[in-house]
Amino acid sequence: MGEEVFEAKKISQFQFPSRRFGKAALALDMGKLKLGLLTKSKRTGTFVTSVGASGEARIVEDPQFPEDSFFQSGQTYKVRMRHGNFMSTDDAIADGRTMAIKFDDVDKGGPFDITLNTGRVAPFCNSPSFIAFGKATNPNSKKAEKFAYESPANYQGLVELLRRFPESYSDQRYYAQVTYTYTPTDGKKRLARFRVIPGDLRPETGLLNEEDQEQVWDLIASRPSDEQRSPSYLQDEYRQRLSDGMVGYTLQIQLHEWDPDNDPDFYFSAMHYWDQSLHPWMDLAYVTATALLDDIDAQKTSFDLHNHPASLGFVKAKNQYDYNSVIHVRNAVNSANQRTRRRSTKGKAPVNTVTYMISISTSEKAVSAATGTDDEICVTIIGKKSRSPALPLGSPFYNDFESSDTHVYKVDTQPIEEVLMLEIERKGEDDWHVGMIKLVNTENQAELDFPCYRWVSNKVTLRTGAAVLAFNEVHKELRQHRQKEIKDRHAIYKWNTNKLYEGFPGFIQEDGHDTLPRDIQFSDTSGRDFLESFLAAQTQYGLAEFIEDFETWDRPGKYVELYERFGEGEGMTIVNQLTESWKDDEEFGRQFLNAVNPAQIQRCTALPENFPVSNELMEKFMTRGKTLEEEIEDGYVYILSYEELEGIPRMNKGEDARYVAEPVCLLYVRASGVIVPIAIQLHQTPGETNPVWTPDDGWGWVLAKLHVKAADTQMHQMYSHLLKTHFIMEGFAVPVMRQLPSVHPVYKLLLPHIRHTMAINTIARHTLLPDGGIIEQTLAIGGSQVQFLKKLFGNFRLSEYNFPENLQHRGVHDTEKLSDYHYRDDGMLIWDAISSFTQSILSLYYHGDEEVRKDLEVQAWINDVHDTGVKVWPDNQDHGIPSSFETFQDLQQLVTSLIFNATCQHAAVNFTQLHYYAFAPNYPSAMSAPPPTTKDVTFEDMVKSLPSKATAANMLTAMTAVARFSEDEIWLGEYPEEHFTEEEPKKIIMEFRQELNDITSKIRKRNGDVKQFPYIYLLPERVPNSIAI
Repeated sequence: MGEEVFEAKKISQFQFPSRRFGKAALALDMGKLKLGLLTKSKRTGTFVTSVGASGEARIVEDPQFPEDSFFQSGQTYKVRMRHGNFMSTDDAIADGRTMAIKFDDVDKGGPFDITLNTGRVAPFCNSPSFIAFGKATNPNSKKAEKFAYESPANYQGLVELLRRFPESYSDQRYYAQVTYTYTPTDGKKRLARFRVIPGDLRPETGLLNEEDQEQVWDLIASRPSDEQRSPSYLQDEYRQRLSDGMVGYTLQIQLHEWDPDNDPDFYFSAMHYWDQSLHPWMDLAYVTATALLDDIDAQKTSFDLHNHPASLGFVKAKNQYDYNSVIHVRNAVNSANQRTRRRSTKGKAPVNTVTYMISISTSEKAVSAATGTDDEICVTIIGKKSRSPALPLGSPFYNDFESSDTHVYKVDTQPIEEVLMLEIERKGEDDWHVGMIKLVNTENQAELDFPCYRWVSNKVTLRTGAAVLAFNEVHKELRQHRQKEIKDRHAIYKWNTNKLYEGFPGFIQEDGHDTLPRDIQFSDTSGRDFLESFLAAQTQYGLAEFIEDFETWDRPGKYVELYERFGEGEGMTIVNQLTESWKDDEEFGRQFLNAVNPAQIQRCTALPENFPVSNELMEKFMTRGKTLEEEIEDGYVYILSYEELEGIPRMNKGEDARYVAEPVCLLYVRASGVIVPIAIQLHQTPGETNPVWTPDDGWGWVLAKLHVKAADTQMHQMYSHLLKTHFIMEGFAVPVMRQLPSVHPVYKLLLPHIRHTMAINTIARHTLLPDGGIIEQTLAIGGSQVQFLKKLFGNFRLSEYNFPENLQHRGVHDTEKLSDYHYRDDGMLIWDAISSFTQSILSLYYHGDEEVRKDLEVQAWINDVHDTGVKVWPDNQDHGIPSSFETFQDLQQLVTSLIFNATCQHAAVNFTQLHYYAFAPNYPSAMSAPPPTTKDVTFEDMVKSLPSKATAANMLTAMTAVARFSEDEIWLGEYPEEHFTEEEPKKIIMEFRQELNDITSKIRKRNGDVKQFPYIYLLPERVPNSIAI
């Protein structure tokens, strides 16, 4: 027939009578459709025979369409999808081919369901025409020819719909054939249509040829007598295709700027397609099928067009003739077919089911943090070629998943070939911290460990615990998982951009502890606030009365009134001994080897030009009968210098004026092996008002030593402790979270030692550094702490983190020249143990330098440290951080250094503090008078220079807040979280623990021979596994 006649007949077909009771009639039609009564069909129903898959949808990165919160650039969603036939259960019969996508991995519900089928247009446009189509295409009906002749649109719709012998479900073009309203973020209302095309744009197969089109009605429900194809050949092909690899699609959108008052109704008609030149198709999302769904799970998955994001919607149908009634029609038919599916699967188990035992441990955390949950928990087992449905866990009438509980659950599902991952989903509001999950296949007793050790807020996908490097990954799915994990972590662990801290080591973007990623927060709320602990200690020990008293006591012994309020707890014996020996030269020298800051001292290889000390002046204080130059040459002279304090303003607020010098101090090792101070200059520039003090100078000598101790306090607190073991460590820790997936061996090695670094540092930045904070209340450089830290960081070198290298650099490694240096000796024992441990672990995964060089993840880690974590700011010296690793030894030595600094070095500079700072005259945090300029110093001058009562009380309370162990402390060598699950690394960990036990025995034996002040701070049983205070 001619084109004009064809168009005229199409138009006349869509001139519908008005219906007074149209809405009621539509509702009646929908009710009958849901019950399957109107088509009088004995078919199993649309889409009942089908094949399902799960996978992922990713919204395109550079969208050409206007976005909204759901269709947002780069957003990813888990999806289920299903392919089937429109009318028949036989794939070899000419039929429409269908696809449905659910934007979630659930049986029902979800944020967006979309159903599609072949054909740009449909053979129906409203409820009556759909009913007519259904009756005409009934296999027992002979009305298909009449239906096609009734209207050109009916005929065109049949030709568009039917596909005969397509090669694959995956090469078809699928159209939603309903019109949505779309209101994106810009607020402008549009109309939208969707389609799905093959990701590789393969040609569509199965299109009707000209002969078939002429007799299209004869093809319906007709299988050629000589046809050899299986009734499930399309399903079988799809299963094989997916088992061979992923199947990709592109979801596209077509938009129309909607003018409700003037646009014709045919924009809503399923029998009318939009002109592509005016409404081009735009890529919306890339959809990837990655694993087959079990047939039962595929059938159980229901699709509902009313599941859609808020930006999408439908125009409400006014009556059964309204084009928008098609939406109701499709949902009604879907409902009827879903009941058919449920009946067909009811009581059935998957073929060849396997029973899996799943053991889940809920973590034991601090009492104040609830870690269990009463929420609904589901587990999905993901294999190489298939995945289980979401398997619900939990026991009726029983509280599962309580803190520190472990429960075992039995689940039945189809066999999962080569299990790769587990997906854990929590539906509810409770917090839940998951520990270890174990999966056992009861058929072959294969057991897999899935370490979690994190908070599960919604869904988390876990890999087995075996560590593996990226270039050794066998499965594409696992490569994709580790890439996604890093991408997600980049969005969570961001670098700080606060310009106040330019010149600092890099640290995590945060706005207080509770804004940090949940997995790195403290679970114990009592450990979250230094300031709270600081104020609590003032109240608890009655120290608040002193904090506004800027006078000094009239004699040093009165300072015991502060610390004695703490009773006879651990360490008070040491403090009591110091009240007697604090003025002694021998005690002064001992403390620079084994007290709060044992890494400041270094060998003097030549007298500094700014330190005019002569042999004649020193001769009487040396015991070997040699000159000063000879003693220096022989390695018995050591030096302390505090030039870093030059140019740093001191605290000076009215009555609260604090002072500290920037001294140089010479120490000498007597023939007996005891090290003592022999000369002190209180400023870096020599002059008449800057004399050299010696042991002959009476109270002036005592005062000069106090100024050295006060200067050392500034360096200890700000450099050795806060900067080196806290802030610089964060510069390494943040890139671990940003660049290394949880399956990486370096991540597994370092995580237990850095887990709380970012949390404790965040608290420190908010309580120690601000104006009025703890540093300002305690140290002489209070008010200039940020300036001082920037200056100190500018001079940091990575070699300081390498313990033996640092000892060599400072010239203090010789045990014969410098004895009783317990910090050095104990530190070397533990360094060697850690180094052997990391060497053994890393050698399991790296087999030579080349493998280190080709590990792009570990290279990205050190590059992130180099560029941002420990960045070289203008005016900084080179910190020595490489931008890449060239050798295995480079990596192993750095990992060893980081573990040592997070454990031993921090223990040495932190847990000594209360013992040595408690009695203020022993280690003052500031002086109350400026350094003396002449040698006529009296006892009263010395006493007036001691810290004020306020400074001493504030320092003591600060030390009680920071120099304490946690109630649930984890010690060096303890790994309650089993991130390594293979036998070899677990064996190495046990050997490491045994070596630490042997070291403990050696140190205890040595300490038994020490008459006073045994060095207990590097006993492995007293060294926490990470920096948490």
